[in-house]
Amino acid sequence: MKRFGIGVVAASLLLLGTGYAQKERTFTGEIMDSLCAKDGSHAAMEKAHGMPADKSGDKACTLACAKVGGSFVLYDPATKTVYQLSDQAKAEQFAGDKVKVTGDYEDASQTITVTKIQPGS
Repeated sequence: MKRFGIGVVAASLLLLGTGYAQKERTFTGEIMDSLCAKDGSHAAMEKAHGMPADKSGDKACTLACAKVGGSFVLYDPATKTVYQLSDQAKAEQFAGDKVKVTGDYEDASQTITVTKIQPGS
């Protein structure tokens, strides 16, 4: 009976452990700064600072806001969702660009543990 009990406990722990395993996924959106991502747009910042309202302005805005305390995030305009990114150095290379981010997602912190970032469409 003691062996049976230990077996049941071990099997339960194994099943619970697999339920918590994170699965790598791919997310799409734009690498933005956390300040502009709250509004879902660079428009207000670009206008306030005389930046062009185009791709070059988006990049400049993202980099400037990150320098003053913002962080690089992935913004999905389809769902209006902001994802925190674990790898700020990789994200900086794609500032203002549409991308595909692959990694594990943690619901509690809304953070993607970045495996790779590649250009999107």
